[in-house]
Amino acid sequence: MNGGNAGAAGGSGTSYGPGAAGGSGTSYGPGAAGGSGTSRGPGADADGTAPPSDYRLAVPEGWERIVLDPERWGYRIDKIVKRGLRRTAADPRLAAALAERMRKQAEAAHAHGGVEMYLMNRILGRVPVSAGLVVTLLRPPPGTEAGDLGDVARALALRATAEETVTLVDLPAGPAVRHRRLRRPAADDPDGNKLAVTHLDVHLAVPRSDQRLLLSFSTPMEPLADALVGLFDSVARTLQWMA
Repeated sequence: MNGGNAGAAGGSGTSYGPGAAGGSGTSYGPGAAGGSGTSRGPGADADGTAPPSDYRLAVPEGWERIVLDPERWGYRIDKIVKRGLRRTAADPRLAAALAERMRKQAEAAHAHGGVEMYLMNRILGRVPVSAGLVVTLLRPPPGTEAGDLGDVARALALRATAEETVTLVDLPAGPAVRHRRLRRPAADDPDGNKLAVTHLDVHLAVPRSDQRLLLSFSTPMEPLADALVGLFDSVARTLQWMA
């Protein structure tokens, strides 16, 4: 499932879907086992109706997309860092450190089934605003069955803290589990993180499949968390399944 940026209201309107500039043209979706999206996926119905081969997602203008392909993300990350620092007198070591941190983020997301991620770092007024999104395709382990979304919601609710909310919601793309939480870094955080990070995870079932699509939003901007979570919800509502 390769996904793409269809442009949100107030966004760029540029398509990054399969075959488009900036897209690989290869489907990573449930309708193809690493193929073109035309073969029957494991969750296809007996009458031959296959799962969707892809999805489209609209994000606001200024969100930088990185396809989670190890052969491609290096060039893309370097380009994003250079563009972000072009009007500054930043030390080259800062650029290298930022690129390395983004590569580690990409590697971690890819290792957990991520297919693409988006990063946003902008100055709104005089306030720096940062947010991110990782899109992950989840498959049940071999020999197991994926539970329904109700099972996902119950499992998350059982271990939720007082700072977490877990709800079942209806999106245009179908039912979803919405999980909001606040992660506070430990005093000895190995990465040196000092800011609390607000997370919004949206779990959706891929139609006619035993797979799940997970939209993982995050922001370290705790004072703006409610406004940004509202934006994240709006992005989640733009998801469309593609045949």
